Amino acid sequence: MQQVKDVMLRDTITVQGLTKVSEILEIFKKQTELQTVLVKPRNDEDVYGLVTLRDIARKVIALGKKSNEVHAYEIMSKPVLTVNANMSVMYAARFLTNFDISRAIVMENDKLVGIISLNHIVLKCKLD
Repeated sequence: MQQVKDVMLRDTITVQGLTKVSEILEIFKKQTELQTVLVKPRNDEDVYGLVTLRDIARKVIALGKKSNEVHAYEIMSKPVLTVNANMSVMYAARFLTNFDISRAIVMENDKLVGIISLNHIVLKCKLD
Protein backbone atom coordinates (compact mmCIF):
# COMPACT_ATOMS: atom_id res chain seq x y z
CA MET A 1 0.00 0.00 0.00
CA GLN A 2 1.31 3.45 -0.88
CA GLN A 3 2.28 5.82 1.87
CA VAL A 4 1.96 9.58 2.10
CA LYS A 5 5.70 10.00 1.50
CA ASP A 6 5.24 8.31 -1.90
CA VAL A 7 2.82 10.94 -3.23
CA MET A 8 3.47 14.11 -1.20
CA LEU A 9 5.01 17.29 -2.54
CA ARG A 10 8.50 17.44 -1.06
CA ASP A 11 9.48 20.86 -2.35
CA THR A 12 7.93 23.27 0.11
CA ILE A 13 8.52 26.98 0.48
CA THR A 14 8.28 28.67 3.85
CA VAL A 15 7.91 32.36 4.56
CA GLN A 16 7.70 34.53 7.67
CA GLY A 17 4.34 35.74 8.92
CA LEU A 18 5.25 39.32 7.99
CA THR A 19 5.82 38.42 4.35
CA LYS A 20 3.58 40.51 2.10
CA VAL A 21 1.02 38.72 -0.05
CA SER A 22 2.55 40.41 -3.12
CA GLU A 23 5.81 38.53 -2.38
CA ILE A 24 3.91 35.26 -1.99
CA LEU A 25 2.24 35.87 -5.35
CA GLU A 26 5.69 36.20 -6.94
CA ILE A 27 6.64 32.83 -5.45
CA PHE A 28 3.50 31.24 -6.91
CA LYS A 29 4.24 32.75 -10.33
CA LYS A 30 7.78 31.30 -10.33
CA GLN A 31 6.76 27.92 -8.92
CA THR A 32 3.71 27.14 -11.03
CA GLU A 33 3.20 23.65 -9.55
CA LEU A 34 3.09 25.13 -6.06
CA GLN A 35 -0.32 25.98 -4.60
CA THR A 36 0.62 26.36 -0.95
CA VAL A 37 3.22 28.37 0.95
CA LEU A 38 3.96 27.47 4.56
CA VAL A 39 4.26 30.19 7.19
CA LYS A 40 7.00 29.52 9.74
CA PRO A 41 6.18 29.28 13.43
CA ARG A 42 7.22 32.39 15.37
CA ASN A 43 8.81 30.34 18.17
CA ASP A 44 9.03 26.81 19.58
CA GLU A 45 5.53 26.99 21.04
CA ASP A 46 3.97 28.13 17.75
CA VAL A 47 2.84 25.98 14.80
CA TYR A 48 2.98 26.26 11.01
CA GLY A 49 0.36 28.15 9.05
CA LEU A 50 -0.33 27.98 5.35
CA VAL A 51 -1.39 30.33 2.57
CA THR A 52 -3.00 29.04 -0.61
CA LEU A 53 -4.00 30.65 -3.86
CA ARG A 54 -7.58 30.28 -2.68
CA ASP A 55 -6.78 32.26 0.50
CA ILE A 56 -5.42 35.09 -1.63
CA ALA A 57 -8.48 35.04 -3.89
CA ARG A 58 -10.98 34.99 -1.00
CA LYS A 59 -9.24 37.14 1.60
CA VAL A 60 -7.40 39.69 -0.54
CA ILE A 61 -8.75 39.98 -4.08
CA ALA A 62 -12.46 39.44 -3.29
CA LEU A 63 -12.27 41.98 -0.46
CA GLY A 64 -10.54 44.61 -2.61
CA LYS A 65 -7.36 44.66 -0.51
CA LYS A 66 -3.93 45.49 -1.90
CA SER A 67 -1.53 42.55 -1.92
CA ASN A 68 1.39 44.77 -0.92
CA GLU A 69 -0.47 45.84 2.23
CA VAL A 70 -1.56 42.43 3.53
CA HIS A 71 0.75 40.05 5.42
CA ALA A 72 0.79 36.25 5.36
CA TYR A 73 -0.28 36.02 9.01
CA GLU A 74 -3.48 37.96 8.22
CA ILE A 75 -4.79 35.43 5.71
CA MET A 76 -3.12 32.13 6.63
CA SER A 77 -4.91 29.06 7.90
CA LYS A 78 -3.66 28.02 11.32
CA PRO A 79 -3.24 25.62 12.97
CA VAL A 80 -2.59 23.24 10.11
CA LEU A 81 -3.38 19.57 10.50
CA THR A 82 -0.46 17.19 10.09
CA VAL A 83 -0.08 13.63 8.90
CA ASN A 84 2.77 11.21 9.31
CA ALA A 85 4.88 10.45 6.24
CA ASN A 86 4.36 6.72 6.82
CA MET A 87 0.54 6.93 6.94
CA SER A 88 -1.19 4.99 4.19
CA VAL A 89 -2.57 7.11 1.36
CA MET A 90 -6.02 5.61 1.96
CA TYR A 91 -6.07 6.82 5.57
CA ALA A 92 -4.65 10.21 4.58
CA ALA A 93 -7.48 10.65 2.06
CA ARG A 94 -10.02 9.73 4.73
CA PHE A 95 -8.37 12.09 7.22
CA LEU A 96 -8.48 15.04 4.84
CA THR A 97 -12.05 14.41 3.75
CA ASN A 98 -13.29 13.79 7.31
CA PHE A 99 -11.98 17.21 8.30
CA ASP A 100 -13.19 18.75 5.02
CA ILE A 101 -9.75 20.10 4.18
CA SER A 102 -7.76 19.75 0.99
CA ARG A 103 -4.20 19.62 2.37
CA ALA A 104 -2.06 18.93 5.41
CA ILE A 105 1.61 19.19 6.23
CA VAL A 106 3.61 15.98 6.40
CA MET A 107 5.88 15.28 9.36
CA GLU A 108 8.50 12.59 9.89
CA ASN A 109 10.45 12.32 13.14
CA ASP A 110 9.01 15.70 14.23
CA LYS A 111 10.42 17.36 11.10
CA LEU A 112 8.48 18.95 8.23
CA VAL A 113 9.07 16.87 5.10
CA GLY A 114 6.30 17.94 2.71
CA ILE A 115 2.68 18.73 1.95
CA ILE A 116 -0.05 16.29 1.00
CA SER A 117 -3.23 17.30 -0.76
CA LEU A 118 -6.24 15.50 -2.13
CA ASN A 119 -4.97 16.52 -5.58
CA HIS A 120 -1.63 14.77 -4.94
CA ILE A 121 -3.42 11.67 -3.75
CA VAL A 122 -5.71 11.47 -6.78
CA LEU A 123 -3.07 12.34 -9.38
CA LYS A 124 -0.10 10.36 -8.03
CA CYS A 125 -1.68 7.39 -6.30
CA LYS A 126 -1.86 4.00 -7.99
CA LEU A 127 -5.57 3.24 -8.08
CA ASP A 128 -5.52 -0.29 -9.48
